Amino acid sequence: MKDYMPAPASSQDARNIAVLVYLLTIFFSFVPGLVIYLLKKDDEFILSAGKEALNWSITLMLASLILGLIPILGWLALAFMWLCNVVCSILGALNASKGFAYRYPFCLRLIA
Repeated sequence: MKDYMPAPASSQDARNIAVLVYLLTIFFSFVPGLVIYLLKKDDEFILSAGKEALNWSITLMLASLILGLIPILGWLALAFMWLCNVVCSILGALNASKGFAYRYPFCLRLIA
């Protein structure tokens, strides 16, 4: 596994945008990550946050499709996943506000 040591954010604007990406992921799923991934390729810190948010959203959507088909136990797991989404996104926003990159746990890294 590659050693992941995040580089500090280049500016306060980059930190603010990364915080918004993580927080908006809670409410708008893959859209904030996709928009940042497509539009902000010039800043590595923002691009990294966009990739992480997009990978996390794709992982959650795939898991939701599978778990949604399983009655009761799958639905309980969906509630747990929603709570995990909120907590992990807030942790990502807190790390981004300090200038550190955040890696979601248990996330499929589909977009490298």
